[in-house]
Parts: sequence; structure tokens; C-alpha cells
Amino acid sequence: MRKNLIVAFLIAVSSLSFADIWTPAIYSDNMLLQRNARVKIRGTASANAKVDVEFAGQKKSTKADANGNWSLRLDKMPANKNHQQMIIFENGKLGKIIKNVLVGEVWVAGGQSNMEWPVRRTSDAKEAIARAKYPNLRYFGQHGYDTKKGHIKQEESTNGHWLVANNDVGGWSAAGFYFAEKLMKDLDVPVGIVYASRGATSMIAWLPDERLGLQEYTKNRKAQFLKELAKYDYKAKLAKHNKKMADAKVEDAKRKAEGKPKAQRPWDFHLPPLPNTPWSIGTTPSFMYNLMVHPVRGYTVRGTIWYQGEGDSGGKSRENFEIQMKQVVDAWRDAFENKNMYFYWAQLPAFRSDWAGVRWRQLNARNSIEKSGVINITELGEINEIHPQFKTEVGLRFEGLAMREVYNRKDVHPYSPEFKSAKYDGDTAVVEFNTFGRTLEMRGAPRGFEVKANGKWIKANAVLSGKNVIAKSPKGEKVEGVRYLWKAWTKPDVCLYNQDGLPAFSFINEK
Repeated sequence: MRKNLIVAFLIAVSSLSFADIWTPAIYSDNMLLQRNARVKIRGTASANAKVDVEFAGQKKSTKADANGNWSLRLDKMPANKNHQQMIIFENGKLGKIIKNVLVGEVWVAGGQSNMEWPVRRTSDAKEAIARAKYPNLRYFGQHGYDTKKGHIKQEESTNGHWLVANNDVGGWSAAGFYFAEKLMKDLDVPVGIVYASRGATSMIAWLPDERLGLQEYTKNRKAQFLKELAKYDYKAKLAKHNKKMADAKVEDAKRKAEGKPKAQRPWDFHLPPLPNTPWSIGTTPSFMYNLMVHPVRGYTVRGTIWYQGEGDSGGKSRENFEIQMKQVVDAWRDAFENKNMYFYWAQLPAFRSDWAGVRWRQLNARNSIEKSGVINITELGEINEIHPQFKTEVGLRFEGLAMREVYNRKDVHPYSPEFKSAKYDGDTAVVEFNTFGRTLEMRGAPRGFEVKANGKWIKANAVLSGKNVIAKSPKGEKVEGVRYLWKAWTKPDVCLYNQDGLPAFSFINEK
């Protein structure tokens, strides 16, 4: 009772007597802290000040450095659904009160537009929004950027804030929400999502500057950027953009007068140039890292779910996909100060673009990165829409991986069948799949399988036999390779599943 009275008194006088305590936006009301971990709290105070942090019966102290920066770690805590307060003092004087704090599981939702895609634009948005009254589900949203800063350098940001799920989740990342909702229910603990994604972004934008020189491709891209930045004439580019928009307006008026629809233009046609970068925010080296990762650095999280790849699906970026993916994982693990942070990503779905090679690289990247995994969503795509609306299944498949690997639920079976080996004998290739203890099933007629004969890929006659698919050349030609779903629009040919309804990964193999 005495403690409650003291806290009430502190709140009452807080508007009259605050010290110079500042914390990043992620340390704010409604935040969710990671359970069973030594959570880091950081901020600034007066130079060399003594800083005390009180939370959940703990009191931790530290001293700010000469620049006022301070940080400390709390002792490990179990999950807690009770709304608690964190109180921070500077030299014994009240500095800050952070309200409505929970303890549970914290994950980052990263990537590009398919991770950004909001709940309200998904196939079951109405039902999801209606049921989303979850005081134990939290979301740290980050969206805007300062065009004057340009985010070429690492700076702090006050851009984000924590939200509580209360039938207003329509703007949340859909994949992030569906993942977190299921995780919260399965674990029966509070769950928080730290949002760090943006449409049309390449991996180079999510890497810190100090990592760009570690790999030849990113090193060259940075050099190219700096070369163009040195001669960048923002005023001239803005004038050109304004003329383009004026011309488009005239064209639209003319088409309207003629009874014609508006001209179809690229999605980014209307975006004005930025004053501090000649490239888009999604391709400018380190831009997104500086905007959305650096400001939340050090926050204690369990893992990251990542949905990206479209921005690196062509040219040299595609050729260097795997090493860039590893760079992103390593960089983010450094940023969140967690070498064991789990990192799961989604393969690209079916689409009219030829993403087979990207999917293969996404699968192979997992093999060189510890505590990582990939989900297969090949059958969820749409031929003319790069943003499939079926994000519920994406979130659920991410959650299945987490439940099995992070939370040790052996009754969860999250793995899609994947290529294990191929044996060749004349006109036949026998493909063995790793089924992870589950049975395979063929849905409809076998399709999507091809064999290589006489240097060309041709449609194969295929049949399922236990863990194997037997693929034959149609006219008895000698088989030199075998592949599955190695094409642009794959959805109609997805036919091999396991008993849990998970589709087999596409693959390619040659003798």
C-alpha cells in the first residue's frame, strides 16, 4: 500500500518536477519487454548523472557518461500480463514514468511491401479487426521520415510509438499481426511486434554503413551512390519532376474530355525526388537501417520475421542475394545485441515475374545462417498482384517455425518438403525429398516437373512413390537434370504437399 501511495504521489508531481531524462521512442508507454532476458534500457541524462531505473520490484543504477548517454540491463523476468510502470530517476529526481508495460515475447517484422501490407487489405480483414481486442498484443509502429535529414547518417528518431490491439489493427503489418496473434494465444503470454519494413526496399538499404564494405557488390553500390550524390542537382531534378506531373495532369484532362480512362503509370510516378539522395529511399545505401533499425538498436527481442526479396530479384543484386541476406542477419543481430536472435524469412510467392532463382537462393541462404529458417508460400501468389492478400497463412507459417524451433513445441510440424537428392538412370530421375517425418501427397495430376534432356528442359512424366517422385522424359531421352516449379507463374502447377498441407519447395538439380 505504501509503495502504491509513493507511485501515485510521483505521478501527481511529475508535471512539476522532471529531470533531464530522455529515452528513445521505443521505451515509452505501452511497451512490451522480452521475458527471460536481461532487457536493456537506455537513454540520455545530464552528463555524469546517476540514473536509477525501477521496474517490477527491481532497482538498477548506472552513471551517464560525459555526453549524457547511459544504459543498463534488468534482471531476467518471467512473462507478466499485469500493467506495470517503469520509473526512471536522475540524481534522485524523477525523470520519466513509462506506463502500461507488459513482459512477454518481442519480435521484429522486417522487409518490404509484403511485410508492410496492412491488415485492412487482407482477405479476412473484417474478421481480424473485429476480434482484435487484445490488451496483451502490442505493436511499435514506425512510418515517417524526415526529408531534411535524408537518413544518410545514423541519428535518433522520435518517430515511433507503441499501440495496443483494440479493434484498430487495420494499419498494422498483416503478416506481423497474424503471426503475433497466434503466438500470443499458443504461448498465453503478451506478444509485441517491432515494425521495421518499407515497400520497394532492397537489402542494401537495410545494412549499416560499416557493413557495406565487407562484400564486393555492396561496396561497389555504395561507391556508385557516392559518385552520383556528389553531382546530384536536387533543384534540377525537382523541376523536372514538377514538369512531369504538370504534363501528366494535362494528359489526364485531355483523356477525360475524350472519354478515356487515366493513363496507367508506374506506382512511384508521383513520388518527388529527395533533397539528400539521388536514389529512392528503398535503394539508398543504409537509408532504411538508419531510419528504422538504428533508432531501436539495443532493444531486447527474441527474433525477426522477414518478408522481402522482390527488390533484389534481378541483376547483380540477385547474383549476390545469399551473401546480402547473411549480411542483413548479422547486422541486425549486432543492432539488437543478440547473436542468437532467430531470423525467419518468407520465400517469394507465385507471380508473373521469374522468381524461381530468387526462391532457390532464399532457401540456400538458410543453410549458411544459424538459427534461421524459411517458409514456402509458393501457392499463395496472384499472377497480376505483387501483394497477395492471403497474409494470414504467411503469419501462421512463421508462427509454426517459431513454435517448433524457439518454443520447442514438438507437436507442431512447420516444415515444407524439400529436395534431398536425385539419382539418374537413363530416361529417369528419382528425386528423394526430405519430409521431416511427414507423408507426401499429390494433389491432382502430377505437374510442374521438368527434366533436362539433350540440353533442353522439357515437361516430365512424374509419379509419387513414398518419399520419392519418379520423373521420366516423355520419349525416352536420357535425363541430365530435374527441376520443379522452375518458372514464373507457378501457382497452377503446385501439386506436391505433405499431410499438413504445406507445399514442397521448388528446386533444380543437374548431373
